[in-house]
Amino acid sequence: MSRPVMKRETIEESAIRLFATKGLARTTIKDIAGEAGVTEGALYRYYSGKEEMAWKLFNRELDQFTHLVSEVLFDDRMPFDLRLGLAIQTIYDYYTYNGDQFAFILLTQHGFPEDKLLSRETEPMAMAERFVGQAVGAGEIPPCDADLHAGLLMGAILQPLVLHRYGKLELTSETPALVTASCLRMLGLC
Repeated sequence: MSRPVMKRETIEESAIRLFATKGLARTTIKDIAGEAGVTEGALYRYYSGKEEMAWKLFNRELDQFTHLVSEVLFDDRMPFDLRLGLAIQTIYDYYTYNGDQFAFILLTQHGFPEDKLLSRETEPMAMAERFVGQAVGAGEIPPCDADLHAGLLMGAILQPLVLHRYGKLELTSETPALVTASCLRMLGLC
């Protein structure tokens, strides 16, 4: 791997870590450069500023995350409950192994203009709405308000991870199964 690619990766990893811990608004170019061990000028070789960097990194990380989840969530070869359980396990595994990236995706989305986020097909809430709507249409779950139930699912799945991130909840290997059971009950399947 060439030195410029390594430098860019170091800058991007540092930026994600800082955006995930300090937030988008409180992270400066100087912070990112210091964390990455480069000059501020090195950042400007790759990005015009912090906002462009954050938006490009957000899109990249969100696309990687949603690709993993959607592969399981929309695999019609499996029954609904198995798809939901595997998607939840995928989300919890991603959080476990990519905590900064997960926090960056979850927390940074609120720092971008709303019109940018609403147009995304891969936005997690839109995916959840589509998943619930398709399940209702296929008769896999009882009729319900897909938007409301998608929001309830997202809360049930993500809130334990937020609580863990802030040291208020211990996650165990059983947590994804417990969350899945709660989600299935919420959807009237248990």
